[in-house]
Amino acid sequence: MENSSNPDGEDTRNQTIPSTSSTSSSDDYRLFDRQGSLHQFLGGGKAADILLWKRWSVSLGVIVVASVAWLIFEWSGLPFLSICSDVLLILIIVLFVHSNYAAYRDRQPQSLPELELSEEMVNNAAASFRVKINNMLLMAHDITLGKDFRLFFKVVTCLWLLSAIGSYCSFFTLAYI
Repeated sequence: MENSSNPDGEDTRNQTIPSTSSTSSSDDYRLFDRQGSLHQFLGGGKAADILLWKRWSVSLGVIVVASVAWLIFEWSGLPFLSICSDVLLILIIVLFVHSNYAAYRDRQPQSLPELELSEEMVNNAAASFRVKINNMLLMAHDITLGKDFRLFFKVVTCLWLLSAIGSYCSFFTLAYI
């Protein structure tokens, strides 16, 4: 494969020519020199549509639900685990009463689908999780041995900033933001 070069002798294989057309759309501009669109980068599905506000009613619903959840956690002062277990307890009681009420009225209760994980799905998830954990451990090993000072400095700075931010606001406030 031959490399094309300009009169200065520089390699132009990876350079892009900027578009000078006055009718260029917003898809021509690629932030951080991406090859695909932001929609494709986010997965190109329903989640990308929601994050990019293409389905604005669903996006607004997500923000409203997140805001209500944050307010509940902040005002109640209860831990996340306590609220989750209370919600699940109420849900199980309602389903139990509904099922028994249907049996009392001689009606067939709605059947719940059987949830079953295949061994292949579990093995694939475990293998993927193992690879990611090993990569994180390798990165942590490199940081602690001082092989990459810039990465070490970034990690130390980020941890210090998280510590400083954490002293001013709760985890749920930070997660909501």
